[in-house]
Amino acid sequence: MLNAFHARSILELGPKERVKIDSICAYADKLLLGASSGNLRVHTVHSPDTADVSLSPPRIVEKFSRKPIDALACIKESSVLISLSNSLISIHDLESFVLQQTLQKTSGALCFAVTTNIEKDDETGIPSIVSRLAVGGKKRLLLYSWHDGDFRDGREISVGGNVRTITWASGGRKVVVGLGGGGFVMVDVYTGVAADIVPPSPTANGVGADGKPIAEAAAVAEGGGGRGMGGWGMGGWGSKPLSTRLKGEELLLVKDKTTLFTDSKGNALPDKTSIPWPHAPDAIAYSYPYLVSLHQSQHHLEVRNPATQSLLQTIQLPNVTMLHVPPPNVALVHAGKLFYVCSPTQVWRMGSVDYEEQVQELIRNGHLDEAVSVLEQLESVLVDGKEEKIREVQMLKAQSLFDKRRYRDSMELFANVEAPPERVIRLFPKIIAGELSIVGEDKDKESEGSVHEASGTESGDISENGRVEGGGTGTNGTASTEQLGEHPGDAQTASTGEAVTGEDGDKRANEIDTGPVISSLRKIVGDDASSIRSKKQTDDDAVSVRGSIRGGKAPLPPKEPPKKATPSILDEKELRKAVNELTVYLGNSRLLLSKYIERLQAQVSLASTTHGGAPPSPIKAPFGDSYFATRNASADSVVVDKNQNGIDDRLEKALATAKLVHTTLFRAYMYSKPTLVGSLVRQPNLCDPVVVNERLKETGRFHDLVDFFGGKKLHREALTLLKQFAEAPTEDPRAPTLHGPARTIHYLQTLDSTQLPLIFEFAQHPLLTSPNLAMEIFLTDSENAESLPRQKVLDYLQRLDRTLAIRYLEHLINQLRDLTPDFHGRLISLYLEHIQKTDWLSESAGDEAIAKGKKEEWKERLLEFLRESRQYRSDRVLGWLPKDDPDFWEARAVVLSNMGKHRDALEIFVFKLESPLKAEEYCVRVHASQSSSSSSTKQTSTMREKSQSQLNVFHILLEMYLAPQPPYPPTPQLDNALTILTRHGSRLDASQALTLIPEDLKIQRLEGYFESRIRGANSEGSEGMIRAQLGRGVGWGLEEKLVGLRGRKVVVTEGRVCPVCHKRLGRSVVSVLASGGVVHYGCGVQKEGGRSAGSGSGSGSGVEAAGGGGWRKF
Repeated sequence: MLNAFHARSILELGPKERVKIDSICAYADKLLLGASSGNLRVHTVHSPDTADVSLSPPRIVEKFSRKPIDALACIKESSVLISLSNSLISIHDLESFVLQQTLQKTSGALCFAVTTNIEKDDETGIPSIVSRLAVGGKKRLLLYSWHDGDFRDGREISVGGNVRTITWASGGRKVVVGLGGGGFVMVDVYTGVAADIVPPSPTANGVGADGKPIAEAAAVAEGGGGRGMGGWGMGGWGSKPLSTRLKGEELLLVKDKTTLFTDSKGNALPDKTSIPWPHAPDAIAYSYPYLVSLHQSQHHLEVRNPATQSLLQTIQLPNVTMLHVPPPNVALVHAGKLFYVCSPTQVWRMGSVDYEEQVQELIRNGHLDEAVSVLEQLESVLVDGKEEKIREVQMLKAQSLFDKRRYRDSMELFANVEAPPERVIRLFPKIIAGELSIVGEDKDKESEGSVHEASGTESGDISENGRVEGGGTGTNGTASTEQLGEHPGDAQTASTGEAVTGEDGDKRANEIDTGPVISSLRKIVGDDASSIRSKKQTDDDAVSVRGSIRGGKAPLPPKEPPKKATPSILDEKELRKAVNELTVYLGNSRLLLSKYIERLQAQVSLASTTHGGAPPSPIKAPFGDSYFATRNASADSVVVDKNQNGIDDRLEKALATAKLVHTTLFRAYMYSKPTLVGSLVRQPNLCDPVVVNERLKETGRFHDLVDFFGGKKLHREALTLLKQFAEAPTEDPRAPTLHGPARTIHYLQTLDSTQLPLIFEFAQHPLLTSPNLAMEIFLTDSENAESLPRQKVLDYLQRLDRTLAIRYLEHLINQLRDLTPDFHGRLISLYLEHIQKTDWLSESAGDEAIAKGKKEEWKERLLEFLRESRQYRSDRVLGWLPKDDPDFWEARAVVLSNMGKHRDALEIFVFKLESPLKAEEYCVRVHASQSSSSSSTKQTSTMREKSQSQLNVFHILLEMYLAPQPPYPPTPQLDNALTILTRHGSRLDASQALTLIPEDLKIQRLEGYFESRIRGANSEGSEGMIRAQLGRGVGWGLEEKLVGLRGRKVVVTEGRVCPVCHKRLGRSVVSVLASGGVVHYGCGVQKEGGRSAGSGSGSGSGVEAAGGGGWRKF
């Protein structure tokens, strides 16, 4: 079934040496052999992991022991070598091999075992390396620990028989002892308690004959003994108990042909059955990840899978007697690399075949269950794409379920193993899968020849539970490969295996085609069968492989994988069922891909902003990391490429896979669930635009097509389609709502600033045909509209129509409060241009009154904007306004006012416009603005003390009326001046105003002026008196409240207690609360949140009122 190991002879003693090998120990690159003569042979192993492995000439340590060396072990951390000779344990230096210590207490020792672990001190918690030694003798077990250069005596524990084997377990905390009379005992190193390991009773499932659990252990006090033989019911005294530690904390115990799997506490594992040994093993060991057993009578080693208990390989070795495998706590990278087998005169180095080649061989031979089991036991670092390889076998069953029309089970299994979408989609016809479909094609053409050529060995049908079904006449059998070695001196190795066959009916009902999965897996692990055979044939130390029959079992002939036809074409009903289940699978895959892509994009974004930072955390890929490393969509599977693992590369491949999933989901919806197409295309998706465009146009679903184009950011395609419908002379019955500019305008409103050229291109027609509606593209209250570059939009609108630009600027300034000076100035410029260049008469159809009204309306808009805005440059705007055009005289006056040139502005109102009313309104407006600015500075001076700059605007107007300066006519406007004096006399400085009045003016005409001045003075005096009276009223109210608070009295008797602390008030300082309650002063402060009650203290009836407070102090 498998060639997991190959034996290479590295030492063979000649007949002249007259010694035999009694013990072996290996560490690092050293190999120690204990001879029957008592000498120690030390070899250096050269190139141990290659075919050129060899030994250096031996270094003979003579008189290492006076008797034969029965066992060897080393503690590399302590640099000591431990030996068992003459029933006594001796300690030697690992470098010089000089005897350091003899443990006299171990006299009569039969076996020993060492272990080294990292343990924490119970008191300090500091971890340290601790080495322990367990020595077994006659009905006793001695425990030692290494401290300060020597072994310290530990516990001596009595057991129920002679100790034959010792195995450390649970990280050096427990030890499993195999007794000579049969049975095993679990000993706790710290407590010294021994407990029998009781095997399951055949009378009940998991319950012994006495009704107690099968793993019950009888505790034996220190110095006592275990029952030893109890419960095992095994053979005679010659049967040696064996034990070894498997992966993790699992233990294997063997007596004769009976096995028991236990945990570190000695409890039997219920899911493990006994290994069907053909012959009782003489030694067992765990060489990751296999169980190796030695059978002296059969002269071979057996390699088994400890999980399935299947026999994978039989290695023929003449006269083999000893098996040496490092303990389980050796580093993983060395597991199975220091594997030696000995006979009395020969040593073989057991080389391990590359794990990927082992898995490849199992797959090639059709033993998929074993391949999965081996892969699951191997660590991920030892096998590239471990999860991918396991999933491939599981996906084979899903494909078989699909062929049996069990679509839901098939898709659920595909989803559970996160099958690559291509693997699932290709099972459907082209209407669903497109070009990826293999329906109607011969999908086995490629795999048929390559698989048989590569394997040349057995394969079998796979039942639904994954068992390999072999051929032949019997229900059990062995499979072997044969290959002749080139060196007759090499050992002989045979690979044998067992195949389990189910019932015939189950086999026929659950046959699964192994052809496609073998072809697929060949692409994952690489089909290197020919190179493997070539390597074996040219290897100088390679062993020959030849078939063998063990235990009366007949070998199975090689069986070709059954051929499977192309997926059959499904009828309408079956295809609809299959597509409905496919949509569920694709929906799950779509969700997984979406999350994966989001995280990848986040990492790409983070990498672009942080340079030289910490590497991003790994992301679990939905279909396996190897799937996104390199993908071949036309192949059956994926190929791992270690050189392309960049985030950008993975993101690109993930997007390509998502595109396939989304496009197939769209096809499936179009076929079976058309009502769901709209929701799919409107959501973010990665569907192929070509496929979607073609299918939606065929079915006339133009609304969905526009939504799809929008979601895919194919805006030009969407707008082109909308333009065709908008400019069509008549409505299209398939999409009547797309006729006209409304749908185009709505679509343009969804575009942001990155699509500005498209907006300008496709907005032109709506702006010219429906300007009011089309301007919503730029004026709507949305983030997209506000994000558009305003300068470019303004230039674009101005090129189309001046009024559109004015409307846009008014929106920016009035609604969005844009304070950009250029926009304010440009709006004024457009106002001027519109007023000057517009043919108002033609605009009003020849009606002069309407034309004049429209022009005045625009002039008023200009004046209003000039008054309200302060963001434009007044000097520049003043240069734009014509001096001699009466239409813009008032506008010039407003600009001059903004510049602070009130005299020039008033000259326009008084002499050019000849409008005293507008001049007066101007002065009132200026004075009001000056007064508001003055009040903001909180000035309290009287009118006489106000600065002249705040009053001169009326003075300037009065001066123009009474003393006009050239080049204006010198005739005074006495009536207008008297009107200003009468209405605004209080706002003028009396001395300055009266100096301007002509001397011949009668006092009677100034009556109104003096009355306004007197009223103003009286108003100021009355206002001051009112303020004073209001102040006095407020003061009287406060005094009255104070008197009322001080007039309250309370009576404190001898028996009155404080409601806060419940102590008598006595003559202590007390506080009266607003509610009338009396408390201690300190309690009152605490109750009122720490408010201060004033100063002073008193007793008796003295009272101090807290001004406005909630309590008083007495």
